[in-house]
Amino acid sequence: MQDMETHDGMRKLLVTGSSGLIGSEVVDYFCRNGWFVYGIDNNIRAEFFGEDGDTRWDQRRLESQYGNFTHVELDIRNRSGILNYLDELRPDAILHTAAQPSHDKEAAGDPAGGRRTVCAKGTVKRIEGGSPVPVCPTN
Repeated sequence: MQDMETHDGMRKLLVTGSSGLIGSEVVDYFCRNGWFVYGIDNNIRAEFFGEDGDTRWDQRRLESQYGNFTHVELDIRNRSGILNYLDELRPDAILHTAAQPSHDKEAAGDPAGGRRTVCAKGTVKRIEGGSPVPVCPTN
């Protein structure tokens, strides 16, 4: 794990769903505005939508474009993993953008509960595990 201290006075932001549509824009904005951004994403969209849903291309773009961005491969539904990571990182703020727009799967009963667990349970786990850090959910 890399150094978790503030980088040269830069504030630390944790973005969940950092390779997604909203999350990647959040990463762009805050990296351009002097924050060190840690992005959590596990590309679960590829499981829901196959190759067309894969977001690794955006992860690679962010990693190559910004020296102040670090990708973290972590599932936000993993409570202990999130709690441990938050304890190590101690971010100044968290933007929770992880969500799954798989309404068709949810409407069809999605036996795995994928969308619901990413959106609802991921949010609850983030809030339960929270340190005194501002959380800005976007979903």
